[in-house]
Amino acid sequence: MSARALPWDGCHNVRDLGGLPTASGGRTRAGVVIRADSIGHLTPRGRERALAAGVRRVVDLRFPGEEGGEPGARTAVEVVRVSLFGERDAAQEAAFDERVRDADDVAAAFADGYVAALERNRGRVGEAVTAVAEADGPVVVHCLAGKDRTGIVSALLLAAAGVPDGVVAADYALSEPNMLGLFGEWVAASRDEGEHRLRSRLIMAPAAAMAAVLHWLRTSAGGAEEYLRSAGVDDPELRRLRARLAG
Repeated sequence: MSARALPWDGCHNVRDLGGLPTASGGRTRAGVVIRADSIGHLTPRGRERALAAGVRRVVDLRFPGEEGGEPGARTAVEVVRVSLFGERDAAQEAAFDERVRDADDVAAAFADGYVAALERNRGRVGEAVTAVAEADGPVVVHCLAGKDRTGIVSALLLAAAGVPDGVVAADYALSEPNMLGLFGEWVAASRDEGEHRLRSRLIMAPAAAMAAVLHWLRTSAGGAEEYLRSAGVDDPELRRLRARLAG
């Protein structure tokens, strides 16, 4: 799977969703959907690599204003902004942080948070997936770290394309080694042991977390495609998505 990593200067967590096995015996198509951390941090050389990959649409899952301080770059790339989690909710974020910090099972804490987000934000999830399905060429899906919001959307895309749950969960887990490049200084700057414990855990990406989310999708939401239908993705868009990803 590491062969799918893309060396886009300025980013730390970029990889192609192509080359993964599907239940039908095929492979997902390379160069169609790329998952990433914030591409606003790309250097000029990194932007050249993204354009050379044919990227013409970006689906930005971040909160409004989360891009503050990023250098602007005028390119021919279309940006579709879908704040996957809506507006920031300080109380909600604090409650999630507390669960992660104090959990005996960090994977379960993440899974609970992701499932709650999927239930709470169906419409926005549907918008993000539709933006991928309707793109004319290669698409980049990104948030800040490329782990949580991007992980949720990437998992749905892959599951809808017929990639087995274990492979989807393993792709999600590939983000964890990349987090220190993004947040190592932030973790090291923790003021006390409790904050260090929280920050160290927030950058984790345990495969078991995404496996639990995929299990929820199958047992409680009718599967990825049925969930996406409930989120407003119609059957023609689902067919277009499968054709894009799985050929």
